[in-house]
Amino acid sequence: MAAPAEPSASSARALVVMFVAVSLLALGLLGQSWHASLLDRYEFRQLQTALSTWWIAQEGWQLDYLTPLFGPPWSVPMEFPTYQVIVATLHHLTGLPLEQAGRLTGIVFLFACLPALYDLLSLADLKPSRRLVVLAVVLTSPVYLFYARTFMIETTALCCAVWFLALFRRSLESPHWGWIVATTLAATLAALTKITTFLVFGLPALALALSAWRTAKSRPRWLLASVIPAIVSLGLAWWWVRHGDAVKDSNPFTGFITARELRAWNFGPWALRFDGSFWIHIQENIVGYNLTEGAIAIALLCVPFAPARSRWIAAAGLLGFASGPLVFANLYHIHDYYYAANSLLLLAAAGLLLASVWDDPRLPRGTNWLALGLVLVFQLHAFYRGYYSHHSRHPAPPPPELAAIIRDSVPADGVVLIYGADWDPLLPYYFQRRALMVPGERENETAVLEQVLERLPPHRIAALVIHGDKLRARPDFIRERTARFGLSAQPAARSRTDELYLPASLDPGVMAKLAARPAASAVQLLTLPANDTFSAALKPEILTGPALAIFHPAPVEVRSKYGVSPAELDGRRVLNAHAPSEFVFRPAPGAHHFRAVAGLPDAAFAPGREAITDGITLEVFATAPGGLKQLLFQRRLDPAHAAGDRGPQTIELDLPQPFAGDLTLRLGNGPDNNPTNDWAYCASVEIF
Repeated sequence: MAAPAEPSASSARALVVMFVAVSLLALGLLGQSWHASLLDRYEFRQLQTALSTWWIAQEGWQLDYLTPLFGPPWSVPMEFPTYQVIVATLHHLTGLPLEQAGRLTGIVFLFACLPALYDLLSLADLKPSRRLVVLAVVLTSPVYLFYARTFMIETTALCCAVWFLALFRRSLESPHWGWIVATTLAATLAALTKITTFLVFGLPALALALSAWRTAKSRPRWLLASVIPAIVSLGLAWWWVRHGDAVKDSNPFTGFITARELRAWNFGPWALRFDGSFWIHIQENIVGYNLTEGAIAIALLCVPFAPARSRWIAAAGLLGFASGPLVFANLYHIHDYYYAANSLLLLAAAGLLLASVWDDPRLPRGTNWLALGLVLVFQLHAFYRGYYSHHSRHPAPPPPELAAIIRDSVPADGVVLIYGADWDPLLPYYFQRRALMVPGERENETAVLEQVLERLPPHRIAALVIHGDKLRARPDFIRERTARFGLSAQPAARSRTDELYLPASLDPGVMAKLAARPAASAVQLLTLPANDTFSAALKPEILTGPALAIFHPAPVEVRSKYGVSPAELDGRRVLNAHAPSEFVFRPAPGAHHFRAVAGLPDAAFAPGREAITDGITLEVFATAPGGLKQLLFQRRLDPAHAAGDRGPQTIELDLPQPFAGDLTLRLGNGPDNNPTNDWAYCASVEIF
């Protein structure tokens, strides 16, 4: 069918300029937070995809591609890795960082949808330039302006599905083998990449097939063009799901993510579809992230003026859009990114109604441009109120610092055992080592874990991560687990949510890396080499006579940068020990408690002085016979700003049992390592 002639060159040029401007604006918004981490929205899904992609980039593609979270066979095939392989290939060919390669791939596939949609719009007898109205509406949808730049498969699956529909239309009009084969390939790729996206296009495809049936010159060829793509694509998708389930069933920890176990999660209960709150939430997702109330109102105003053919095509698109939440109710109820699959059909329907009345003489002059301008403004405002905060007010946080410590501490062939984090890929993606995650609340199923471990080489577990307060509050469980794998019973590092346990005897190179790490606010580094950089900067001091009276027992070593001296403060005997200083003690066998009193004199932070202290740190370390230091206590004193930090401060702690080795009381400088007026003192130390 030949395209209708353009009414005027100037009108067509204006629409081309509009579309170019909208495209550039969309690219600008899609490029926001280009170098941010993947932790902005639905990070679980982004990180799972990124984890598989990283391992494909490292190890190469294989049918059972690696997602090493649960032990051998290190694979939990979900979708066919179309997007992942493309991103890994782009990463290798261009040298782009993996995450930026993923973002670029998603954006390219979004724009690659547009030629197929442009071709499909000829069904409505739209003039070529008027079709750009529809494409502009699609490009300003918030769901695409945000999720096309995430590390997700959504626009890749969408592009395959839209091209399937465009090729299917061609094969129905001209049912030659070339068109049928091309349609079958696109359908297969769409079904394998994401079956839930492919099925959304089922009703529009059925509408095309029924429409072609009425005008088909050869019913047998129509039948071939209609049936072959469906049978081949759905058959291969069924085979892939069965194959993936077989791989998951081979590991006792991964049966819970087979397709049969996820059926209820994907479809939701039937009652959900009859729940009024469900449809209220769907409506909120539509107007908040897809097509705003104002844009919907303008599209509805166009309905009486639109040709019947355009109305029927728009209705088919709306049915396809509605099939998403109707079939996969739970997924659309919970995840707003699922609308990336069907939103194009809703947007195309609205854009088509507007484009089909663009030249209607019944409408006042300029109404078309006013309507389009309002639609685009409404859409961009929805993006601003919905997703833009992830670029501005709530940007993605940086990767977890603990992951870098694990990467420095665990050899490339080591495995990290993780309890309490279910199958959250956050740490495994960033520490870039194989993980063995114990999912759910199955930490007591040690026999199941041993089944998995039998398929690992001996001594391959190189670290243990305990996630969450529940398990961190079970010292007996931690002691048993660390003993089972030859790890230190004391954590090497601690974050707000995790504790890391490493071997009791670390490689010197690993110890040096840990010691060289800058101080991090989010992670407490609890393990240091015996002679770390702090101690190396101090000189030994000798205490005799009255200076030793405040210690029980006496220290075996005293080190300080500026020296120590006995003094009296507020009628109390103390030892002045300007920070940085440290005192090393060797407790008697059976010692179980540590008590010390230290602080800063008022003169160090008295108002009106030319300079005052920015505070000091008080730390207590336990040094094992093998040389590793475990941090037992840490507190910052900032008496200039916190009244509770003024005067003598008491440190009370129970020692790990059984205790062997040395204890170190360390008086360090403030956060900027500035020693000005850090006139620290020690009033007493008792170990009993």
